[in-house]
Amino acid sequence: METFRSVGEFESQESVLLIWPLAPFATRKLSLDSCSIQVVQALVGEVEIIICCYDEQVKKRAKQALTQHNIDVAVIRFVLFPCDIFYPRDFGAEVMVGNCGGRRRVDFRFDMYGYYSEEDELSILLQEFGQFHAQQVGIENTIYSTLISEGGDREFNGKGTMMAVRETEVDKRNPDKTFHEIETELKQIFNLDQIIWLPQGSYDDEYSFSGPIPSEDGTFRSYRSATANGHIDEICRFTDENTIVIAQITEEEAVVSKLHAFNKERLDQAYETIRAARNHEGKPFRILKMPVPEPIYIDLYPEDDAYRMLWGDENKEQLGGLLMDGTLFPEAPVNVLPAMSYCNFLISNNVVVAQKYYEEGQSEKIKEKDEKALRVLQTAFPSKRIVQINTLSLNLYGGGIHCHTRNIPAAQK
Repeated sequence: METFRSVGEFESQESVLLIWPLAPFATRKLSLDSCSIQVVQALVGEVEIIICCYDEQVKKRAKQALTQHNIDVAVIRFVLFPCDIFYPRDFGAEVMVGNCGGRRRVDFRFDMYGYYSEEDELSILLQEFGQFHAQQVGIENTIYSTLISEGGDREFNGKGTMMAVRETEVDKRNPDKTFHEIETELKQIFNLDQIIWLPQGSYDDEYSFSGPIPSEDGTFRSYRSATANGHIDEICRFTDENTIVIAQITEEEAVVSKLHAFNKERLDQAYETIRAARNHEGKPFRILKMPVPEPIYIDLYPEDDAYRMLWGDENKEQLGGLLMDGTLFPEAPVNVLPAMSYCNFLISNNVVVAQKYYEEGQSEKIKEKDEKALRVLQTAFPSKRIVQINTLSLNLYGGGIHCHTRNIPAAQK
């Protein structure tokens, strides 16, 4: 009888799927198409690339954009699915590999990151995407879970260990189940020996409509952009079976920034959790500390696609004009903090596609953080090519490069 196991992202991959954004620009200046083009450029020659488009019109735009950047679209497979959320990491096919060459998909329930109900039209549509994705890569074998969960909150080392955020999986997604029930099911489905439970995700990645957050000047007049509402891939990743990269904030940073101070408390708890953990051989994990990006705040206006997606009239009416803390729904322009992270990178065979933020004229602190993040990745992946991309436009929608893609592991020979 064939047995299946969860796979580390650093293991051999067959394909990577990317969902092409429905809108070409997040704001008047920030291009979504540019991010997607650069991700594809980094992946060409490393893995089969599958690009999912909302319709023929988006497919035509994607092909034109790629061709203009000298990318041979003949080597890319294009598929159609009417999805305007471009983060297949969370609802794409979660695939395990078998010891006899088979592969199996794990099908989870989905509720739009806790923003909607499972019965919502968008939740139902994205719930169907996992099966659609699996069919594109020839995987029919499926096991069904009773849990609500997204791929961005599951990290595997391929040796029987998974990492996830406890608050997300238990309190936010499955409040009707006990912690023991959730852990038991995850262990059974993924054939795990242990789950390392980080207490919370980042402060930045809380529910978007929670209320104001610290602004650049320390006052509370800014807001989160769209968020995944508690995903581990914003703060902590496996880079091989024994190595964990985790975001960390220094005492000095916390002193000068309220935002950093809020995150430091959570990230310190996460660090202590993984420091106490042991791998499949009973040894401590190798831990690499990743910096947290310098915050870059952006004013969103009604004409911006990123504004309409989160701060438009539809959401304002649904919330009754109030945020969760009782404050008024903000009026335009809304000053937001994108979901910035150096941990939201994609590992795909011999390349790591990572995030950066510095542009000419910005603070040198941003540049220094980018360079430090690059050095951490070079230490974690000494034999791989590291490609950094400015992902601020993607981050406005609550995720990054890792969220924007979904890899399918190669079958075991």
